[in-house]
Amino acid sequence: MLDLISFLTQIPVREEVKIEVVAARSYLFPFVALLIGLPVAVVAFLAFGYIGAATEIAALLTLLALYLVTGLIHLDGLADFFDGLLAPGSKGDKIRAMKDDKMGIAGLFATILVLLVSLFAVESIGAELTTAAFTFNLVSLYDFASVFIIAEVSAKLSMNTCMVLGKGSDDNEGLGALFIQSFSPRKYMSALLSAVLIALLFTVFTPSVRFFFMFTGIVVAFLVSYIAKKKLGVISGDIMGASNELARCTTLLLWAIL
Repeated sequence: MLDLISFLTQIPVREEVKIEVVAARSYLFPFVALLIGLPVAVVAFLAFGYIGAATEIAALLTLLALYLVTGLIHLDGLADFFDGLLAPGSKGDKIRAMKDDKMGIAGLFATILVLLVSLFAVESIGAELTTAAFTFNLVSLYDFASVFIIAEVSAKLSMNTCMVLGKGSDDNEGLGALFIQSFSPRKYMSALLSAVLIALLFTVFTPSVRFFFMFTGIVVAFLVSYIAKKKLGVISGDIMGASNELARCTTLLLWAIL
């Protein structure tokens, strides 16, 4: 777990990460999502509770807390994925564009769009949770924790789904290939069961429909993987990172709308 936490977050629990261990234990990603979602929920709870009138500022602080905990590695994958996806030319040209260190306009646009949608979704959710009846208690904190933990579980489950869907991908090198080769349907079932248990824990006192938001990550991963295989011919680490960001954003958007 220490290697997993060091790989998926900025929490300084290990100086050196054993990437082979992380790949072999990637089915535990939903539990790391729990550790990511809790501090973000606390920041959102305090921000919206104390400066609830300025919901935009509270939402911005929440989003900053999220990326301070997780880092920007997956956001970088999102930019790379869209740079490759929208690049002209053959599959080889698209892959070269995706691996280019420079960010293109497609990657920039996708990154800004995902951040803006996430920001507006968090603002809407926070405003809904801090109504006139809001008080600083464990019930209110639980409500915030439900949102951000389930959104993060959805994001991490999307990465696990990309791993199992990546079997047979043309890309046999790189970090993504290591995760795909180390993964298996049995490990995926372990990840799915863990995600379900965590989602049940944080929706038992909320409307039952919100339990199903956890499955958003699976839907997003299927869509991203299908597009990646068709347009690029590979499922790489960048594509897994993109799926993570898109799944979290979509889950927050659904929570805000429904």
